Amino acid sequence: MEEIKTIMSFEEAITKLEKTVELLEKGELPLDELINVFQEGIALSRFCSKRLDEVEKKITMLLEDEKFGITEKPFIPEESDGI
Repeated sequence: MEEIKTIMSFEEAITKLEKTVELLEKGELPLDELINVFQEGIALSRFCSKRLDEVEKKITMLLEDEKFGITEKPFIPEESDGI
């Protein structure tokens, strides 16, 4: 399986992943090539997911606290409706 280069930006990886998905959805690839493209897609998906997790951990919400002024609170995403 092809390892995703860490120098690849998230935007580059997600664009490549979208193109990979389109290629797979066409259903025109021979089996051997299909497996290779699928593996690359999985690696891209994992890379993008990892980058999103890293960024999410860095996001903090600044809240005003009556007693202490501004405090930091970790970002907790709201539940989405399947998005």
